[in-house]
Amino acid sequence: MMGSAGSIETSGLEPASPKESSPGRRVEYVVPEWVRVRQESFGLLFFDVRTTKLTFVRSGDSLAAPPFVGERRVLRVTQTGEEKGEVISRLLDKLVARGLVVVSEAE
Repeated sequence: MMGSAGSIETSGLEPASPKESSPGRRVEYVVPEWVRVRQESFGLLFFDVRTTKLTFVRSGDSLAAPPFVGERRVLRVTQTGEEKGEVISRLLDKLVARGLVVVSEAE
């Protein structure tokens, strides 16, 4: 269910680790400058300043918002089991597709 105030639900899930793009290479999810992210009780609230669209992500404690300012605004993802990690991975793919996060090679 996605619209101008979209929602991505992952109720009851635990966090996952950032996926590996290839063996030995890790990626991270960077929040672009045109997106604001706020931690809420249900998970994260994304605001795209270009389109003024809100996206609610019911991720619980699985994802943590980065600081509002700074050079590298990296979305924090914590470790979990493989099955739940796959669900979080799909969620992150949806966020990338919407332009709310950008995949970058970890430093």
